[in-house]
Amino acid sequence: MPPTPPEDYELRAIQASSGSTRPVSPISDTESTAGSNNTTPGTYLPVADDNGGVSRFEHPRKKAGLYSITADCLWVGLPLAMAAFVAALWHLEGAPASDASQAAWDNGITVVSFFLNTTAPNTDSCLQLATVFPIIFASVVGRLVSAAARWALERGATVGALEQLIGSRTVGSTVLTLLHFRLVNVMSLSLLLTWALSPLGTQGLLRMKSTRLEPRAAETRVTYFDNNAQSQLAMHTNRTEPFGTEYRAYFRALAAMYTTLIATPDTIKSDTMDLWGNVKIPFLTHAGAEWKDVDVSANLTGLEYSSLAGIPVSVLREGNTSFTMESNHLRLRCENVTTIEDESGFDIDEKLVPVDGSMLFDASARNLGIFNLPNGTWHGYRVNPTVESGSTWSLALDRFVDPLWLPSDNASFSATEPKHGNPGDERHRPSSFSKETPIDAGPTTLLFQAVVVNDTKPPRVGMMAHCHVTQEYVESRVNCSRRASDPRQACKVVAQRPSRRPHASENISHLSFPRVFDMISAQLPRTVGGSINVGLDSSLYYLQDPSLSGMYAARTDLSHQKILTNITAEDLQIRLAQLLNTYLALTQLSHQIRGRPGNSVSISNQTVQAETSRLLVIYDISNGWAAACLLSSVTLLAAGVLGVVFKRWARGPDVLGHVSTVFRDSNHMDLPLGAGRLDGVALSRDMKDVRIRYGVTKLTKDGEPVIGVGLQETTEAVSYSR
Repeated sequence: MPPTPPEDYELRAIQASSGSTRPVSPISDTESTAGSNNTTPGTYLPVADDNGGVSRFEHPRKKAGLYSITADCLWVGLPLAMAAFVAALWHLEGAPASDASQAAWDNGITVVSFFLNTTAPNTDSCLQLATVFPIIFASVVGRLVSAAARWALERGATVGALEQLIGSRTVGSTVLTLLHFRLVNVMSLSLLLTWALSPLGTQGLLRMKSTRLEPRAAETRVTYFDNNAQSQLAMHTNRTEPFGTEYRAYFRALAAMYTTLIATPDTIKSDTMDLWGNVKIPFLTHAGAEWKDVDVSANLTGLEYSSLAGIPVSVLREGNTSFTMESNHLRLRCENVTTIEDESGFDIDEKLVPVDGSMLFDASARNLGIFNLPNGTWHGYRVNPTVESGSTWSLALDRFVDPLWLPSDNASFSATEPKHGNPGDERHRPSSFSKETPIDAGPTTLLFQAVVVNDTKPPRVGMMAHCHVTQEYVESRVNCSRRASDPRQACKVVAQRPSRRPHASENISHLSFPRVFDMISAQLPRTVGGSINVGLDSSLYYLQDPSLSGMYAARTDLSHQKILTNITAEDLQIRLAQLLNTYLALTQLSHQIRGRPGNSVSISNQTVQAETSRLLVIYDISNGWAAACLLSSVTLLAAGVLGVVFKRWARGPDVLGHVSTVFRDSNHMDLPLGAGRLDGVALSRDMKDVRIRYGVTKLTKDGEPVIGVGLQETTEAVSYSR
């Protein structure tokens, strides 16, 4: 019990912001401890009733200032922008998602950092909404409950309702208020549901947007090389000067490209495209009219391509393109493979089939007169390893196209044959017989002969084989894929069937034309320079093993002389056909096989319809999360609007929730005149330097302490018993 002060004890006056003072004295028995403004009993006059009576006292309404209007616009504008953002994001469903747009939207909803990240792809993007959203939500809803409590206080409300509103400015305080006051009513449930929308909206922002891959198909056109084209060998038959220089240069270039293709690594030989990105066509494996899938994964074991050189295709659009391609190639069926071995050392050339090339040379020359190549006799150039211009292997054919189907009297090139650019009139190709169905074309046989040459010893091993020659026409289904960053597409044949178009008899091949076969039989065996050591003849080593493994043997190792003994008929018919088709493709395209400027393929093209399917990255918006996020945003917008409405409806000062509330109407402290009309924050700001204390502010006449809040210097601290 503090000591009883004398009756003339006088507390020091309160120094308010206005500078006025008033002495505070002990209260009398007739004074109420609740305040000094009460009248004596029986003299209380009501100023208002609960029936809506108008007060006799008017409080001047505060005018909205720039700060207040700006705040109102902000608390309504932010939720409105949030709702618009969610609606725009929801509208992205199914739209293409570029890298730039994804970065912009991701920067808008990321939770990485509240501040703009200078290392982000788009540093001037919008604020990270997934982090800002709960902050905005807490600010707007907290402002709403404060404005609602202020308005309810002016109209009159229960203490419980006011405490519930003031105590619900955050999620945690809302739960604690419900527990403390044990309030379960509509307002409690509404406040809990409202605050529950804050984390729901945040999660909705984070989870509503994703992407998925979706194919989009479009019609397009594809141009590819038509290998029905005539071989350029038909126009390079003049070996005399001044054409000799051009003649030799042309075949040197062919030899270089041919050798390059043979020497490519196994990965390229087994790939679906050649060295220059052209599509390789496999041999047809079935005779039925139906489509049969091509197992590309079996290229190392069972899949055999018809040529080491592919068919050029125009540069395609980005995406996956499917189209069908018509093509043809030589097909061999070899039998009677004979190996000639002799240990005595005599010339094996004597055991080979004699071949005369003079008639073939005359038939392909540009001389007037009817030429004749009798069927059933071998026409070609024989193996002659003893001379510099000879060869270690040879090709001969026993049947050719009758001269009646060729230019009249084998006339000169300028008179009857087209120059480059008009392949429709070219006659030295099988397609010129595509409409001649009644023609009787007998079977054609190719004679292959080879010998093994050594620098110091005479030939010891020879080989002969007879192969039936046909022209195989194939329709292939090709799939190509190309990414935006790739200069060209990657293509492969995925299915094949025999061609349904009208074609010449399969017995008429590119080799059936004297000019073409004359150049092939004369030049192909000499691509590596004529009569040389077999260790450098890549063609023979390819026939033994496409990997050219035998070429790595030392020159003193004579085991390479046995390479011809290990070649079977099955191997020979595949590998020799590949070499012939490769050389023919090079003679048709020459340097164009490596690509032409722009997007042109060659002078002989086919254009077909195709379908391009692109895997587009599109936005995948979750309807559930989008609806939850939009509900949170709309609720936030409603809270912002209601907060402004309640604030404008309330006429008096905002007195709830501030420290100044405890001494605003206290009779223990003197306040400046007009302090009761100030908002709580304004009054607290004006008196922010005044020190106050909760304790004994004065004593009654009986010496009982009056507990309250007063100035620290006039209020004695209360001691609490333990």
